[in-house]
Amino acid sequence: MPAFVSSPALAAVAGIGLLSVMDGLIKHVAADFGTGQLVVMRYVFGSLVAFIVFRAMRTRWPDWRTVRPHAWRSVVVAATAVCFFYALSVLPLAVVLALSFTSPIFIALFAALLLGERPGGAVLAALTLGVIGVIVVLWDELARANAGANGLGIAAAIGSAVTYALSMVTLKSRAARDPLPTIVLLQNALSGLLVAPLGLMGWSTPSATELALFALIGLLGTAGHLCMAWAYGRADASRLGVLEYTAFVWAVAIGLFAFGEVPSVSTLSGAALIVGGALLASRHPATIKEPEIEIGP
Repeated sequence: MPAFVSSPALAAVAGIGLLSVMDGLIKHVAADFGTGQLVVMRYVFGSLVAFIVFRAMRTRWPDWRTVRPHAWRSVVVAATAVCFFYALSVLPLAVVLALSFTSPIFIALFAALLLGERPGGAVLAALTLGVIGVIVVLWDELARANAGANGLGIAAAIGSAVTYALSMVTLKSRAARDPLPTIVLLQNALSGLLVAPLGLMGWSTPSATELALFALIGLLGTAGHLCMAWAYGRADASRLGVLEYTAFVWAVAIGLFAFGEVPSVSTLSGAALIVGGALLASRHPATIKEPEIEIGP
């Protein structure tokens, strides 16, 4: 079995699943907290978990040469979180997911422009299947949501897809160079520092239960990004980007087992297209080499 199928792809899908559960919890607490505070709390607890992993694995402290590219990447990561969390707070989850599923397209484009990757026909076909699957799954939801009523929310969701794609491609440029604990710790800590001033505006003191939820959010986010960093160090960004479509499959499973929501025929049909596209993309592994370029200022 190709290494891509047996390890990086599965790690990416697991990471996407963990992050999908985190998104559901963020949506749950978004009604009681501002976007800035949501992002800060997510990264505060994420940093704590990442630091524990960093020390447990006895990772060496990074020097400035290592910190510098991650400082640039943290700007993109923080922008992604702010845009996505805001979109979650003002739009239905289905609409946000539909717009966020454009990220694999941007990942393939950025990978071609910045890393020199050349997505083959299988990846392009997988992207097409994924887009069709998303449309099939979300057609009714988008019609009912009247998403045009919140233009800023739509712009934020699309913006988060673009910045997320850029963050994943820049992750590819570092994942082959830096230890995973270093990548995830710097991602959480630096992004948290950037959004700290925004989080202090309109601060609302969380209860003990809400703190526990934020701790779980931080744990899920850190674990998810560890999986993603490991996967992106071992496979093409354009190929792994297609697997982002499996987030809706995770959403269907969470809705079924946690909330008793039985998926419709259109949901199952769209999910089948999404999974088919992901499997098609992972069918022919590419030869992976460390990128010879550095992305960012």
